[in-house]
Order: sequence, then C-alpha cells, then structure tokens
Amino acid sequence: MSIVELGAIGEFLGAFAVVITLVYLGLQVRHNTTSTRAGTLAYATDAWSDYLQRQSVDDLNLLLGLSIEPDELSSAEFMRAYYLYRVMFRRMESDFYQYRSGILDAHTWDAYVESWRGDVFITPGGRAMWKLQRDYFGPEFRSAFDDVEASTPRTPQHLRRRFAELWEAERPV
Repeated sequence: MSIVELGAIGEFLGAFAVVITLVYLGLQVRHNTTSTRAGTLAYATDAWSDYLQRQSVDDLNLLLGLSIEPDELSSAEFMRAYYLYRVMFRRMESDFYQYRSGILDAHTWDAYVESWRGDVFITPGGRAMWKLQRDYFGPEFRSAFDDVEASTPRTPQHLRRRFAELWEAERPV
C-alpha cells in the first residue's frame, strides 16, 4: 500500500469521525434543549403554585385581589400588595421571554395567559397595579400584557357564573 492510499484511508476515517462527532453533538444539543424546557416549565409551575398558595391566605387574597377599597388599606398593606404584584409581574415577564425564545411551547403559554386573565387582570386591583407598574417592564412585554389586560372581562363574577354552569352540567339527571 502506498503512502497516497494510506492518506486516503486516513482522510476517510477522519471524515467518518467528524460525522460521528456531529451526530453526537446534535443529540447532546437536543437533550440540553429538552432539559432546559423541562427546567423552565418546572420553575414556572413552582412560581404559580407559590402565587396560588399565597392567594389562599385570607389577608393576602384581599391584598392581591384588592377587593377592598384602596382607602381601607394601610400604607403597609398597600406596599405589601405593591411588591407582591411586582414579583408576580416579573414572573410573568420571565415566562413571556421564555415563550418568545421558544423554551415554553404555545400550549403552555396560552394556558398561562388564561391563568393571568382569571387570576390577575380580572380584578380592579390587579388591573390598577399593572397600570401603576407597567413602565418598569420592557416594551414588548408591556405591549403584550396591555393586550391581555384589555381583553380580560371586567368582573370576577363571570367565573362564578361559569362555575355554576359547569356545576349544573355535571349534576346527575
């Protein structure tokens, strides 16, 4: 075997090794993307679980829903609600950018938006806090959530009506 033939074999083996390496890297990138998406979803789920647990505490429910008149809040209660909403809006902003970057899928994103409508923007307090704090966020997020806020029904009573409809539909005949 000549040196040229050995060189050709070496070149073939080198090309084969490059192809194997590229396949391996492709699999690793896919695995990493899946892991990143799973981690992001777990974070977002934990964040919303924390929020919903806070909502179940009576005084926080009043503060977060701001279902009491603003002048009935002490300064401390107002600031507590103000910062709780700020944390919540930051979580929403994070979810928004995770969706925009392709880490959150469209189905998850749509479910989050509906949750925000029903949990945050449905109350006068939630809408007022958004309008009070919206300038602290990036323009893309602000625009998207202005649209969500504007398209949300103005009364939490529609939830009660929908619940009553579903309840009635589930009754045995």
